[in-house]
Amino acid sequence: MNKENIVEILLKAKRTLSLMEVCERSGLSRDKGRKLLGECVNEGLLVSPREGKYCHPDVMKLLLCKVRANLNAPAFARPLAGGGDLYLDMPYDIAFDGDLVFVRETQGGDRRRGTLVSVVKRAREHISGTLYLDKSSVPRKRHKAKGRPRYVQEEKYYALPTDRRYPAQMCVAGDRLNARDGDMCVFEVVKWPVKHGQMVVRVLESLGRTDDLGAHLTALCAMHEISEEFPPAVLEEASRFGEDPKPFDINGRLDLRGETIFTIDGADAQDFDDAVSLKVLKDGYELGVHIADVSYYVRQGSALDAEARERGTSVYLPGRTIPMLPEALCNCLCSLMPARDRLTMSAIMRFDDDLKLQKLTIRPSVIRSCARLTYEDVNELFAGRANTVPQELHDVLRDMNALAKRFKQKRVKQGSLELDLPEVAFELNQSGYPVSMGIRSRGDAHMLIEEFMLLANCAVAGHAQKTALPFPYRVHEKPDSEKLANLELMLIALGKPMKVGQSASQQRLRAVLDAFHGSSQAVIVSDLILRSMSKARYSEQNLGHFGLAFQDYCHFTSPIRRYPDLLAHRMLRLQMEKDISEESALKLTQSMHTLTDEASQNEEQAALCEREADKLMCAAYLTKHKEQIFDAVVTRFIKKGACVSLPSGCEGIAPFRLMDDLYSMDDTGTLISGKHTRRIIRLGDTVKVKCAQADIDSGEIEFSLLEEKKTSKQEKR
Repeated sequence: MNKENIVEILLKAKRTLSLMEVCERSGLSRDKGRKLLGECVNEGLLVSPREGKYCHPDVMKLLLCKVRANLNAPAFARPLAGGGDLYLDMPYDIAFDGDLVFVRETQGGDRRRGTLVSVVKRAREHISGTLYLDKSSVPRKRHKAKGRPRYVQEEKYYALPTDRRYPAQMCVAGDRLNARDGDMCVFEVVKWPVKHGQMVVRVLESLGRTDDLGAHLTALCAMHEISEEFPPAVLEEASRFGEDPKPFDINGRLDLRGETIFTIDGADAQDFDDAVSLKVLKDGYELGVHIADVSYYVRQGSALDAEARERGTSVYLPGRTIPMLPEALCNCLCSLMPARDRLTMSAIMRFDDDLKLQKLTIRPSVIRSCARLTYEDVNELFAGRANTVPQELHDVLRDMNALAKRFKQKRVKQGSLELDLPEVAFELNQSGYPVSMGIRSRGDAHMLIEEFMLLANCAVAGHAQKTALPFPYRVHEKPDSEKLANLELMLIALGKPMKVGQSASQQRLRAVLDAFHGSSQAVIVSDLILRSMSKARYSEQNLGHFGLAFQDYCHFTSPIRRYPDLLAHRMLRLQMEKDISEESALKLTQSMHTLTDEASQNEEQAALCEREADKLMCAAYLTKHKEQIFDAVVTRFIKKGACVSLPSGCEGIAPFRLMDDLYSMDDTGTLISGKHTRRIIRLGDTVKVKCAQADIDSGEIEFSLLEEKKTSKQEKR
């Protein structure tokens, strides 16, 4: 008897049942029944209207939803079962962004509405913010003679949350743990707010002063529940394996230690989880992608596996990396360092001259990397400039580069979308403060590795699909028709009307990208197309990847830093060991849904934390450059003003109140015009701006739009 059976019993009952009634119908003991029912209530599968009573949500006409709420905007509830969002009314309890709630749909108005019934699970139990002291005078006893009230000063501590979607002022109760006024802290929620009620928190940990960027990054991690420390049991388990594989670890593996295999990574990389090799044959190519065999060490049910599953992914912040696995594994034993034996899972692909896959071999192997190359050095080689790449690797690298370009050309021809959005990079000083920032450069070496990894991911996913292996696929579904219609309207407003269609094909969207290629609006159009598409996610179902135009796709090439890759390796290992019966295959398929859903949520949280860390660093940099004038590209118009992007990749808002005139937006939302100067600013225009305000706490940046320099003809006019 499991939770699914319990839920089915309550659904068939069509009424509220007591604990004893559920136990009688299921044959469970009282303790076991109470435990399973409690788990069902905590996960939102059942409702407990009162102590000891349980009911199915459908019987009470409740929808399980996730809340979507932003600052100074209405809250919405998104049903997990699918369907449109509901405008959320909260008559008593207050729900915040990401909370799991029960909602009852209500009638009234043109828009779907729902009333919050109860909060099932809070998105966060810990909140980061700043502790501050409020000294206010409060009346005490009245003066005996004159009857006037006597005022005394009273000290109260409050918390200002880093995430502005929470109440701006939270009352701090209990011991402050030596935290001082102005310290960054992690707070634990003691009491969630209700209508007209105050939120109460207590200090859990003091992180440092507000002027310390390291404290801000730690606060961001705490806010997104990303742990920077590993439990002792996990560290102890990782240290048992030693620094190199043992002879018995190598037995039975494909021995590739005599092959020309090497890694290409960034100059500052510490974990090398993929290596490549290439043989040019008479009738084609044999491409080898060799991935660190993390699943050999991280076994299912171990403390290492539980921690990796909990984290889901490594997180990369400016000047700081929070790995998914302890350093003993990710930077040592599983890192494909040169001149050392390393265990790998090799995908050896044989292609004919027309680049069609003829044969795929997936085997546990052992390699000895002959070189640790960097993207920068390999790019210098391809450009014909001085480099430190070993002479014996020059020819094979040039062959790889030529082959990768052919594969990319084929992929793009099939409709694969290249959304080349800028990625900001920072140079930090010794104290972790940004001294410069710019767009991260990419060259042929990056493209080479990217293409080979795509090929391996695609080939492995195709193998899993053919063999009906329970597997974590990487899926990207087709865009929503309504969003595509909005994209068409924007293209008309941008001066290049193009038909996209309600069911867009990759070729049509590719044609849109090509039409704007090289223009100042190219990044804007890439962003518009990205917004029109669904988010890529992990799934136990092979739904294809729309953006890459792949029918089969997964993540296989980075098990050091992504849990789904580790899970893919584990499934392949079980298949090779013939350890999957029909019964176990069914169980694995059922559990795969939970695992892929968890991985998608962890990935989303990590990406959000990384974006907010970049915004924080941008704000910190601009606080020191407020007098500098920047050229900025207008990327969007919103009610507040114009969104602009600097050449360095830093983004902010130029509010209407900080512009050189009174501007109004046209109906298309693609241009604004000045009332007095008649100045017109369109999407993609380059304007002069100066930083007016940069808030490190929130990462929000405001620019003032400078007056346009007039030509002599304009002055005469």
